Amino acid sequence: MGNNCCRPERCDQDNAPKCLTNGVLECSAPLSEAISKTTDAWIQLAGHAGNFIPAGPKTVWKKQPRDDRQEGQCLKELMRDKVKDVVPKFHREIECNDTIYLEMEDLLKHFRDPNVMDVKMGTRTFLESEVRNPELRHDLYEKMIHIDPLEPTEDERNQTSITKLRYMQFRERGSSSASLGFRIEATRRSGEPPNTDFKKVHTKDEVSSTILHFIGAEQSVCKQFLRRLQEIRKKFEASEYFKHHEIVGSSLLFIYDCDKRANIWMIDFAKTTYVPGRKITHLTPWMQGNHEDGYLTGLDGLIVIMTELSGRLEQSSNCEIINSS
Repeated sequence: MGNNCCRPERCDQDNAPKCLTNGVLECSAPLSEAISKTTDAWIQLAGHAGNFIPAGPKTVWKKQPRDDRQEGQCLKELMRDKVKDVVPKFHREIECNDTIYLEMEDLLKHFRDPNVMDVKMGTRTFLESEVRNPELRHDLYEKMIHIDPLEPTEDERNQTSITKLRYMQFRERGSSSASLGFRIEATRRSGEPPNTDFKKVHTKDEVSSTILHFIGAEQSVCKQFLRRLQEIRKKFEASEYFKHHEIVGSSLLFIYDCDKRANIWMIDFAKTTYVPGRKITHLTPWMQGNHEDGYLTGLDGLIVIMTELSGRLEQSSNCEIINSS
């Protein structure tokens, strides 16, 4: 359950993507233009530009910090867990040119000209260790008033400073994370640049409209997403791993393509942390010290929204059939 990973495989240059320089793959690597484009779409959307490189037609390499190997350890354990089919397949840790990488499944390999949506899960997207320090910080106060000049209390105005916990909770209240248990981070529709401007998407209706726009009123896609969310919920609840880990900063990656193939995977486990001596429900409201993250709160909320959208799209389709007959 700890953070210590096995020693990564050291790959010689003959077996690695060629000419890795400062984490950038040069053009001499044996990659097709299509692979580069689809992988780049995922990388840009997830906000990890510079941390991923294409490794071949079916895998990507994700750069890891040398002093924090948590994500690799997490993925290794998840490959033996009930949820292994709803996370990217993990292959190995690799050390190349003094850099550590995780080699994992390229999720976009299953799709042609994919549309992608990144949804950050949980009512809490910060680690408890990040907010234990009670120090008052002027820089966070300045960030707060830049977003909302009316937010600080009278005491905070007098002090012109706030704690990190206060700032993080304020920031999450400004999105749908606190109210719905998830927030839309980014979308990329085929032929369009990534869109990350969802700071004003707060309410359930606003989230539903955003998801509907992403789906493009494709009823079959909506139904596939709904079934996959229900499958993830079932496997999550059966997981022994997640009963004893808090999941912070993890996302669900929604993908569908022009052939109406659709799927969802759980991604990003760098802040998934073992909690000794405590069972996490992922539903109980967070209080400092209980390590609850609200992941299932968000997943249940997504299932409700996708169920409602599926019903609306089916009703709309039926009306069209009646009107055309």
